[in-house]
Amino acid sequence: MEIKGKKKTVTSVFFRYACFYTAGVLFLIFLLFLIWFVLEVTGEVLPANHMEIRLNEAADQIRKTPRITKEMLPEGCIYGVYEGDGSWLYGTFPSEEIKQAWEKYQRNDIYAHGRGYYRFFLCDSGEVCIARYKIRTQFQNGFLEKFLPSPDLLMVCSFIVLFLLHTVLMSRRFGKYMKNKLVVLNEVTAKIRNQNLEFEEEHSELKEVDEVLNSLNQMKEALKASLYRQWSLEKSREEQIAALAHDIKTPLTVIRGNGELLAEAELGKEEREYNQDILQSVSMIEEYLVTLNEILAEDEGESGVQNQTISCDALLELFMEQGRLLSSARQYPVVFDAKAVHGEVWCSVSQLLRAFNNILSNAMDYSPAKGEIKVSLEIKREHKGEYLVITVLDEGPGFTAQDLKHATDRFYQGDDSRSRKNHYGIGLHTAEKFVRAQGGYLAIENAENHGAKVSIFVQIH
Repeated sequence: MEIKGKKKTVTSVFFRYACFYTAGVLFLIFLLFLIWFVLEVTGEVLPANHMEIRLNEAADQIRKTPRITKEMLPEGCIYGVYEGDGSWLYGTFPSEEIKQAWEKYQRNDIYAHGRGYYRFFLCDSGEVCIARYKIRTQFQNGFLEKFLPSPDLLMVCSFIVLFLLHTVLMSRRFGKYMKNKLVVLNEVTAKIRNQNLEFEEEHSELKEVDEVLNSLNQMKEALKASLYRQWSLEKSREEQIAALAHDIKTPLTVIRGNGELLAEAELGKEEREYNQDILQSVSMIEEYLVTLNEILAEDEGESGVQNQTISCDALLELFMEQGRLLSSARQYPVVFDAKAVHGEVWCSVSQLLRAFNNILSNAMDYSPAKGEIKVSLEIKREHKGEYLVITVLDEGPGFTAQDLKHATDRFYQGDDSRSRKNHYGIGLHTAEKFVRAQGGYLAIENAENHGAKVSIFVQIH
């Protein structure tokens, strides 16, 4: 999707958000100053020197009055009245401050050691009044003054809270914007990772993101061309091998026919042995060709395979019919134990039957001549839901610890106890591949007494 117009850069986008952020901070400062100005003008907040102003206004009254009262002083101010020689008369000073305040007066020291300032009044009666006040803002309303911090501290705290909130909101907004612009990168990389290369070229209004997308699009085209070449080579190779395998059958048929004709003729002992070797070698080559065709069929993957919904009852009937056919062809007894089942599965029936056929055929190959194969069919509940389970149990030597780790590896033939000359390690590998393609899995283990136990798990939908 082509995006027209001038491309933005990450730097320009960040600068724009930085300008919005700075403008927001300046607006907060202006708003708080405006609120402060309105509160001062309306008298809701008293200025920091309001006590000093009130004391200046009441100075004449304090000097002339015969007795000073706390009503003459601003609220929050305490005082003390002394004789000219420093004798205490009356006031609101705490006892520990009475002497200290007089000493400050004698030294003309107005600082009250962090508790405010002193103001000295020499009254007409010869008495001395000392008032202690503070330089700080305060609310006019007594209730607010009692339960809230000082207005200036409250204003600073409000600015910090609003500043942090503004920072969080702008950061989230910027992060959301960048996330929306970068999501296309995740989508494109996910498509390439899943080898879904048939999608239109993507673009972004951000210059840097668009450059990355162009690189990804170039990589997609290169990967697409590489995969197509690889697929073409593999397809050509498989077709050539299949054609070669087919062509080999013609001379093999001639050799087998001539060998069988020679076997009917009167030959000497040595010639008959030679002819028998020829026929056995032809049989081995034919087995190799069958194996080669199975490998080619497996490599075709799931092309042409169609899934369908089938009831578990119908699927079990197909498994049992497949087992009876193989038992009849191999002349090997198979005992079925089918329990009541229910539900449906979504699968490729042909692939499941091929997986079952491989497992059952392997069981017959590794079981003793006079043994039997047991096949159970039932429903089991696992942690992810209900599964249709088909279990094949033979009476052979079972799996070794090494076999249990590598039984489904391609071309793994195991140790001598389970290996055969006519086995090439593709049966269980193919079976597991087909079962996993249906969303199921293969469980390989040893039976409690003896023998191998292989189970197909297909999830019920």
